[in-house]
Amino acid sequence: MTDPAAVQSRSALKAFIRGLTNDPVVAEDVLQETLLRTSKSVRFAELENPLAYMITVAKSVLYDFQRKAVPNAVDWQNEELEAANDSPETHYHNASKLAFIETVLAQMSPLRREVFVLRRVDGMSRDDIAAALDLSVEAVKKHLTRAMVELTLKLEEAGWTESPE
Repeated sequence: MTDPAAVQSRSALKAFIRGLTNDPVVAEDVLQETLLRTSKSVRFAELENPLAYMITVAKSVLYDFQRKAVPNAVDWQNEELEAANDSPETHYHNASKLAFIETVLAQMSPLRREVFVLRRVDGMSRDDIAAALDLSVEAVKKHLTRAMVELTLKLEEAGWTESPE
């Protein structure tokens, strides 16, 4: 990317990605992965609006990052066993974080919250959620992505994310 239009597109893409995540390391990783994926596209040079395509790819990359960071379903029995061994401080910290997450979920639209809970807590597949709620699979993906981004941003803003060591 050496021509002025390419540099401008990269800057706009970088700004867009930083708007999706407060973590500069994740933003840089998403940017690099997006540039890698778009460079492999056979028809990238033929696109009428390459920035729009790169933004779409960036959303997909961020979704992939978020999906890898959060388990598909929570095993409540294992969580209870692990919780039994926690110190009172850890228990208080976890209960506070869970209460915060519940507050964030309560602020989401009912449909987005339901899609998120069905996928992340109940472990339903996107196809099953789409069928149960009479939505397209793409709409389910959109709700999941937006819910994950919203939850991650609010956790980061509140200082609940763990800093890498």
